[in-house]
Amino acid sequence: MENTRPDSSDPSSAESKVIAANLEFYRQIADKYDRYETGTFDPNVQQSMEDDLDRIQAWLVTHGRMPSCLDCGGGTGNVALKMLERGWKVTVVDVSDEMLGLLKEKARTKGFSPRLISSSIERFLTASTITYNVVAFSAVLHHLHSYERVVMLAARRVRPGGFFYSNFDPVVPKRPFWARAFHSLDTAVAKLTLDPADFLPGVKRRLRKLFLPRDPMLGRTLASPGDLAEYHALSGLDDTRILHLLRMTGFAIVEHQRYATGRTSAVRLLNERLRLLESFKIIARRSSEEV
Repeated sequence: MENTRPDSSDPSSAESKVIAANLEFYRQIADKYDRYETGTFDPNVQQSMEDDLDRIQAWLVTHGRMPSCLDCGGGTGNVALKMLERGWKVTVVDVSDEMLGLLKEKARTKGFSPRLISSSIERFLTASTITYNVVAFSAVLHHLHSYERVVMLAARRVRPGGFFYSNFDPVVPKRPFWARAFHSLDTAVAKLTLDPADFLPGVKRRLRKLFLPRDPMLGRTLASPGDLAEYHALSGLDDTRILHLLRMTGFAIVEHQRYATGRTSAVRLLNERLRLLESFKIIARRSSEEV
């Protein structure tokens, strides 16, 4: 496992604080991540991702490309392992050594040897000049302080004719108050169902936040690393802005989809009617004129 730390950015900056929060957050939850994050085992989510990768691979192979991918924030390998099973050359960059360690063990048992890089995504994309046929983000962009800048950096790492792939990040809610209320319900049901040991501690953290001062730099109260690590989880991302940035850098949008989300099937079914929480998927292909 390659390690590019320490990060040279100002440790007092907002971005560095968010990076540090992600380090601590995933140190705490790495061992239970695959049991709690339903996106790693929900059959509908998994099949959707398989279909996306098949679609991307079909285009690359048809045009004589050997699929290679940079999986940004690849964690325990939800995306990377699917790519490896297809014979792709995969590089995974993640800020969490604990998550990468779990991926390394999974890959080893399957006979795979992806390149693993322990680094913040921001630092790696800024320093690296390597290009790939695919640059992927799966439930990652909302963890980053400056996601628009990261999208621009990632776009530079995509080869002509290659793909930018992003999925499972939240959209800016149309009804913020009700979206936050529904998010609390979604989290509570998921905790009771998938992580009951953390249900009461989670309630205590939420109550404690009511009495904590707001961080003046970040504009929010912080009761745990997760409050900062999931930086845009409640406010959402502007997917139309991401589409604009990609088009500006020579990408054609292959697919853009918004869909209702929920950590459990019951909540997701309810949200299909309410549409209070939505995530988005973007598949974009860079112009091949430079080839």
